[in-house]
Amino acid sequence: MTAKQKFIFFAIILLAVFFRFYQITRMPGGLFPDEAANGLDINSMQAGQLQPFYERGNGREALFFYMEWASTAVLGKGQLAMHATSALVGVLTVIIIFFAAYRLFLVDPNEHDKVLLKARAIKIGLLASFLTAVSTWHVVLSRTAFRANLTPLFGSLVIYLLLRTYQADSRKSQLAFAFLTGAAFAGGFYTYIAFRIMAPVLFMIIIWPMLAGIKNSQFWMNIKKYFLPIIFATIAFGIVIFPIANYFYHNFDYFIGRSGQVSIFNPELYTVNGEQLHGKPTGLVLTSVFGDVFKTTVAGFFTYGDLNWRQNISGYPLLLPLISPFFAVGLVVPLFLGIWYFFAPAKRPGFWKYFLLTGWFWGMLLPEMATAEGIPHALRSAGAVAPTFIITAWALYEVTHIVIRLHKKLWQNRLFRHQDPQWMKESHFVPLRMRIVNGAITFTGILFCLVLISQTYYLYFVYAANSPEYFYSFRADLTPVSEYLRKRCNKEATYLILDKFSVQTPDYLTSDPHGNFSDKCNVPYRQVDPENSWQLPNLKSGDEIIFTQSSVFDTKKFKQYHPEAHLTLEYRNKFGQSVMAVYKIEN
Repeated sequence: MTAKQKFIFFAIILLAVFFRFYQITRMPGGLFPDEAANGLDINSMQAGQLQPFYERGNGREALFFYMEWASTAVLGKGQLAMHATSALVGVLTVIIIFFAAYRLFLVDPNEHDKVLLKARAIKIGLLASFLTAVSTWHVVLSRTAFRANLTPLFGSLVIYLLLRTYQADSRKSQLAFAFLTGAAFAGGFYTYIAFRIMAPVLFMIIIWPMLAGIKNSQFWMNIKKYFLPIIFATIAFGIVIFPIANYFYHNFDYFIGRSGQVSIFNPELYTVNGEQLHGKPTGLVLTSVFGDVFKTTVAGFFTYGDLNWRQNISGYPLLLPLISPFFAVGLVVPLFLGIWYFFAPAKRPGFWKYFLLTGWFWGMLLPEMATAEGIPHALRSAGAVAPTFIITAWALYEVTHIVIRLHKKLWQNRLFRHQDPQWMKESHFVPLRMRIVNGAITFTGILFCLVLISQTYYLYFVYAANSPEYFYSFRADLTPVSEYLRKRCNKEATYLILDKFSVQTPDYLTSDPHGNFSDKCNVPYRQVDPENSWQLPNLKSGDEIIFTQSSVFDTKKFKQYHPEAHLTLEYRNKFGQSVMAVYKIEN
């Protein structure tokens, strides 16, 4: 890279850091129970229960939890350690996407100008990295402590290492990168269940080119060339995959986990005339449902996106309107070229990269399209982040390049030169005009980047920051509640009115930070379901009953049955909403 390109890449990294770490202690502002469940598994790690997979919440891969455990050791137990880990993963993803895109477009059999090819690859890589850095979709995911955030990182890493294996300039480096590819691929199985779709994707993009020359000697040359790298990759894969594979061998029920519950094949998701469907849905019903899910999933990129604030700017499309047209172009053209390659790999070897992009993108959308719950679902499709922005960057570069070439062609066309005034044809004016054109292109590019940056900043740090629904979606109310419980430290005389799912947050935030779970202040309260709060028997003087934002509506019935209870403390958030109400028994 030139010095200018290195500066731009460094600026993109800083931009990614800004959007993922700025105000991270205030936004999201809370620890959602699913995030806190990670912390409860960290507690298990502190207690010596080290596993590759944890059963809580239908079962979850553990790599992200180990990373959060390391962050907790540095930053302390709380939401900052959780969200900072995810933010760091987001920044690393932005970096790896650049290298994956760069390597993908670095080789083209139809382009003999290596300097021009490298310059093109760098520009597409920088564009892909920039678009990811300022993506609202990826920014939101990067500030949410879900293990799915590792999927785009590991997907990009596997593709990058695979390309380095193909492009290695020596046998030694080829084998080294092959080993790393196998290790990274196996590591992805410790991230999120949706990563498993990378197995057939990777198989196709590796095997199909090798089969292209099956009718001639090229096939056996490929076998000879890549046999040893495949062996090295397989060995690395086997070593890294063994712990989790062994776990699933002994606990096969957790291998499918929640995916079976939300699958379009699950009859429990279907009702007929208001009654639960019994037996498997018919092929006609499945086809209809899959068609609707497919349309909704694709539309989520352009028109109306995921409503869940923890996964997206609620209701907004996954791609900003300024870049979605380029994504549409990139979605159609690579798909066509990828299909062309599929049917004629030997004749169109240069189209392999489009075959890879197409398979990568649509493959990583399958986990979302195969489900029938919460569609569009920005988290299940997180694995498509990298190919989405690489495709968009390619289309943006190609469209811009076509516009520039068209202008030059018009400028050089004799018909247009004949119609121009004589003074415009003077040799001293030509460089001036070209400088003006280049300046206009540069200005447009800078304006384009500034608009994207401004839109993302506004949507997240202004619009989301002033939306009460955003903070409630992360259960921001449970943070002050947990702080109060920890400070009070009186389990026998403290009742927390909260449902069993949400109680995971105070369970984690009030657990002993050093792993001393026998400490008297460890989880210092008794959990009571909101629907049973009025039934609390044998309350005595000095007992405190704590209601949260989700259970504050139950205080009315509680006071009817316990007139001896008086409100002693109420905490309201910046929107004036009551997020904690403390009632004390005074006899």
